[in-house]
Amino acid sequence: MSSWKSSGIGALALMLASCNGDLDPNAPAWQQVSTGALPARWGQVAVDDQRRDRMLVFGGDDGSASNAQLNDLWALELTALTWDRLHVQAGAAPSPRTDLASALDLLRDRWIIIGGRVGLGTSIGETWALDLKTLVWKELPQLPTARHDVPATSDGGRAWVFGGAGVLFQSLDDLWELDFATDTWTQLPDDGVRPPARGSSSLAYSSGSIYMFGGHDVAVVHRDAWRYDLAKKRWFQLEPGGAAVAVAHFGYATDPICNELFLSGGDNLDNFDVAFTDRLALGGSPRFARVHTSAMPPPRDHASLIVDGGHRRLVLLGGGSLGDGLGLRGDAWIYPLGACP
Repeated sequence: MSSWKSSGIGALALMLASCNGDLDPNAPAWQQVSTGALPARWGQVAVDDQRRDRMLVFGGDDGSASNAQLNDLWALELTALTWDRLHVQAGAAPSPRTDLASALDLLRDRWIIIGGRVGLGTSIGETWALDLKTLVWKELPQLPTARHDVPATSDGGRAWVFGGAGVLFQSLDDLWELDFATDTWTQLPDDGVRPPARGSSSLAYSSGSIYMFGGHDVAVVHRDAWRYDLAKKRWFQLEPGGAAVAVAHFGYATDPICNELFLSGGDNLDNFDVAFTDRLALGGSPRFARVHTSAMPPPRDHASLIVDGGHRRLVLLGGGSLGDGLGLRGDAWIYPLGACP
């Protein structure tokens, strides 16, 4: 198992080594876009609702002195780049929360949100589905173990979550599948070999496998990458080429067209936020590469990131500026992806 123990000297060396030669004057620039009336936040989730040409945003924390967590729903119209608050129908709805996961149910046209954190450290195991036609929330069966700092990925018919932080910030190492057709959770088996327990990692689905990278427990940040074969029900540790700068609390999103996982911003165990965006090529020979840019957003952690499939670009929103969501970035940025590398 490969992991990297965070220390002041090691993290500082990593940060300084990453700051040289990463701006390319000939590359596209990240461009800041208006956030309109959207309140600034960190720890939210976002998704590309490509059917309606919009990015949906839910929850987070507004960074106020009272640590006000949110449960509002917003949409960024991706052609006009304008914001609207969406008003859900009366009835049961998820409470305010941060550090949750989400996935799209493409066949039933639902947005699924999973887990999260209430207050400073209370993990929740709730699962909710938002009907995107009617804007009605419905609570689904809960995850068996409450968790926050949990990643998720989906193939459109199922969602998967791995690990997260449970009760008293206990790091978890279990893999669960949510079947959208039956709204049932199933723990997936393995042969006893699995990634070390962690939260704040990333997940990506590709061609019958789930890829996992990064994350941390209470003392260690992990620089390892793994693949879970859904047919063989086994984890395989990977040795990707290259390296990513940040290893936790990054915004992440999968590009199914180019079969890549993007990681934007993040930190190293709540130290040294970074501004870089890295891409991990999935499939036979996984490899990290820096996204070249002539201008980039300020460093951040706990941001949200989507691949805007209709316009072939990344959209980065919000986050914290001082580690673990402290400080606040109330901004939004876009970056053109272009053709596959």
